[in-house]
Amino acid sequence: MSAPRIIKRDAVMAVHHGNALTGEVPCWDARRETLWWVDIQGQRLLGFSPRTGRQQEHNLPSMPGLLALRGDGSLVIGLEDGLYPFDPATGVGDRLVSVEADDPRTRINDGSADAAGRLWFGTMDKTGSGQPIGSLYCLTADHSLRTVRTGIGVPNAIAFAPDGRTFYFADTPTGTIEACDYDAATATLGAPRSFVAYPDGERPDGICIDAEGAIWGAVVGGGRVERRLADGTLHTIIELPVSRPTMPMLGGADGRTLFITSQRRFLSAGQLASEPLAGDLVAVRTDVPGAASRPVAI
Repeated sequence: MSAPRIIKRDAVMAVHHGNALTGEVPCWDARRETLWWVDIQGQRLLGFSPRTGRQQEHNLPSMPGLLALRGDGSLVIGLEDGLYPFDPATGVGDRLVSVEADDPRTRINDGSADAAGRLWFGTMDKTGSGQPIGSLYCLTADHSLRTVRTGIGVPNAIAFAPDGRTFYFADTPTGTIEACDYDAATATLGAPRSFVAYPDGERPDGICIDAEGAIWGAVVGGGRVERRLADGTLHTIIELPVSRPTMPMLGGADGRTLFITSQRRFLSAGQLASEPLAGDLVAVRTDVPGAASRPVAI
């Protein structure tokens, strides 16, 4: 086995100084040529256009934890109590789907669409208790919401392989990204198997998948993003100027820019002084473009 390729931190560029407490869920919007991302605790939706350099900031009524694109080009944003449409010109619309709205302890966190447009997403504790009270859901086009799994701490790394036959998922506190066979006809998962397990002090967060089916994953506490082949082989390591990256997303005009969100929350004053880009959006060029995007059918 050959050693993984190392991309040094000086190749990583700061592109949007969002100063987010927890920057998360970057979403490439090809129609608007904009990379959308959120500041969870800051209750903001942020936008960055690589071509023009335009930056946007939209205040939100509660904590966001999910972004997705619909077929008509509009955004879906997961807030604390459900899924909402979002238009940059008019803001948040009426709630599309209620999600655990009667439970003040939880919020939505991370999600991805399958090839049929079903939205798979998770919920988690928002109080800081760390209790595994979250769930994994599957939402269909008719707004039918099915509970797939319960007892989740922090749902992350929710994504599908380009062929739609493998589903990835991580309950971050476990330190493991799982892979499951996926039956698209019935929207059911096979038994989970370990894709990669991280040592104490490091945890998997968000992932994206490229056109070759490789997984790009953020390692919280590890200060890096990894590219792993579909068999789990470590192929590339990107060393970052932040210790708590949260999620990568491939986008840009040719799909070969890897945008990476990060977190400044939980860092000490000394750490913040040594990591001036913590909470910002950074980017690095890659050789392989992102997999084709899948809009949500809701």
